[in-house]
Amino acid sequence: MRYIGSKILLLEEIEKVIKNKVLNATTFCDIFSGTSTVARYFKKDFEIISNDLLYFSFVLQKATIENDYCSKFEKIQKFLNCEPFDYLQNNEIVLTKEPFIYKNYSPNEYSERQYFSNENALRIDFIRQTINDWQEKKLINENEYFYLLSSLIESIPFVSNIAGTYGAYLKHWDKRALKKLELVKLDVVENHKKNKCFNVDANELIHKISGDILYIDPPYNSRQYAPNYHILE
Repeated sequence: MRYIGSKILLLEEIEKVIKNKVLNATTFCDIFSGTSTVARYFKKDFEIISNDLLYFSFVLQKATIENDYCSKFEKIQKFLNCEPFDYLQNNEIVLTKEPFIYKNYSPNEYSERQYFSNENALRIDFIRQTINDWQEKKLINENEYFYLLSSLIESIPFVSNIAGTYGAYLKHWDKRALKKLELVKLDVVENHKKNKCFNVDANELIHKISGDILYIDPPYNSRQYAPNYHILE
């Protein structure tokens, strides 16, 4: 995912510093986790504590940090008689509620915004509503709910008509935005530890947790990230 200040290109360098400077550490805390890239990377080595004030970040953390195994989706698969990802991506779009993304973020009779093509906007609404319906009917458990929701969140940037953030949409359609939405399957590292994620103010959380390594990567100024990622929120 494209994200302001992402450290994906620096992960190996961060790891070198830790290996050279830190001995006998077992716990790693990523207290401003963002897309959880750093926390995911170090999950192979440590018990992870992760946190972010953005809820979409919390969802990503729940799916890939706190969740410690890849679910088989047995109950929903039996109910659908097919793989849930195939159903969400390819099934006919049938909405149970009003389409929020379509009405607010694609160009139609309700809106002039062109963050998404009409087709992708309706598909996003269908997937989001369907995941909720499955959860309410107890066809998926909590881990499966967050995993499916994270897959949607990670997939949306690939069809978003934006330059980098959601502060504004492009006036002309980017080729990527005209592609069909495809759900991304996320890798889950199994470290068999009690990983924990939070969705709270870091200033409050720091008084309630303890560990060995505290990785601090806060915003670069006083402005919150939410306006730049409001659609994912």
